[in-house]
Amino acid sequence: MTQLRISYRLVRAPNPRAAIGQIGGHVKMGYQHPRGKRTGMPMALVSALPLEPGSDRLVLAFMDRSDRSETFDDRPGSGDNCVVVVPAKDIQLSVLNGVCPGDWKGIKVALGERMEEPVDLDIDPTGLDLEASDAWVDLVDEIGCDCTKLGGYPLWTNEPLDIDRIMGRPHRFHHRIAGDIVDLGLGDGGVVFVFVDEQGGGALCWQQAT
Repeated sequence: MTQLRISYRLVRAPNPRAAIGQIGGHVKMGYQHPRGKRTGMPMALVSALPLEPGSDRLVLAFMDRSDRSETFDDRPGSGDNCVVVVPAKDIQLSVLNGVCPGDWKGIKVALGERMEEPVDLDIDPTGLDLEASDAWVDLVDEIGCDCTKLGGYPLWTNEPLDIDRIMGRPHRFHHRIAGDIVDLGLGDGGVVFVFVDEQGGGALCWQQAT
């Protein structure tokens, strides 16, 4: 039997009541934006999404965008990004930007279609030969999972990172943010990858298309 991993496409919420979280904006109440370890400046909110569909906990992801000329915000654990898991009942979000340097205007999101991702996707696409790579791309296109989504596999844009080794503890992939809902201004085809651990934290990184 083929192993499957379930994911959900994230889409713009048709109305605020249908929203399960948001991309961009800022945390208005319930959690203070962390400060970058290197710059000391407030980090921008990247996303606020449920730990699982229907969960009473939120995964908050932040990046330090205050100094774009010298930044390590694409590297997990660099101190220029941060991921925390918090009780959802304590958090109030705003879609307005302007609170933190380099932040983005918020967009409310909802769960879209349910996708079944086979174990064939849990590979390093950069290590495939041309024929196998084409087959992998076709499979991704057929499922429609190369998108902003919750769960499933990361679908790395470039060479996969060993998040567990970098962070020194086990993590699981949580969500990815592609350019289909909002452009986060991370260069050509920039995609954000967010991971969570069992200690109420996590890791963030992003990659550009090559």
